[in-house]
Amino acid sequence: MISLPISISAAVVLLTFVFAAWQDLKTRTVIRATWYPGAVIGGICAVIFWSEFIHVRGAALVLFISVIFACLCAAFSFLGMFGKADAKALILLSLTVPVTPFAPYIFPSLAVSTLINAGVLTLFVPIIFLAYNIIKQNRAPFLLMCSGRPVSGKSVKEQFGFIAENISDENGEIQKRFVSSKDLIFSLKNNPERNTRHLREEPEKYAERLSLLERCDTVWVTFGIPLLVPLTAGLIPALFGVSAIDILLSLI
Repeated sequence: MISLPISISAAVVLLTFVFAAWQDLKTRTVIRATWYPGAVIGGICAVIFWSEFIHVRGAALVLFISVIFACLCAAFSFLGMFGKADAKALILLSLTVPVTPFAPYIFPSLAVSTLINAGVLTLFVPIIFLAYNIIKQNRAPFLLMCSGRPVSGKSVKEQFGFIAENISDENGEIQKRFVSSKDLIFSLKNNPERNTRHLREEPEKYAERLSLLERCDTVWVTFGIPLLVPLTAGLIPALFGVSAIDILLSLI
């Protein structure tokens, strides 16, 4: 379904995704104004597109899926299951680029296929971490080997992630013990100093913890990949009709 308005919208939205992903990777935040140009230009283009193609067979279903998917993303964000920036990106994509202009068909929609593509790509992240740690001969529990790496104690506050070790000073000597994955998850609420973001944004409050970390040669930190990065990577092939779900269905 080739359409100049939707082609323009797709290009603008892709640029928006790239810029948002860059911000997310660098700072883990995306400024609100990032979404405005894509929303305005994409919204106008989408209205023009639907005015031309709403009577085409199957168009109503595509529109229904797009709206429902956008509503679900908004609901998941409200419930805390999605980051606000991630939800905004998917809502923008779903409502302004309901179909790809660069391929004849993609199932079930461009936004859904982009999310699935992103999910498949994130499966490679643990493999990359594991390979890195094996090559560097870093030793830690297996799950931590697949989700983090050791960094300099002085650089911990500059990282984006969670400290995966219990660190204490016993008679002038640094003692470290790995935190289990279960304990790490449930201790984040009661131990906000494990979140490197708090250390970076409130250095005065956590001065004692930072002083202790700086005495460590290395500290293991788990890293979360910002979802906007795989979303952007998943959008590019989806725009050209390459979808993980389509490939799976073709093999069944």
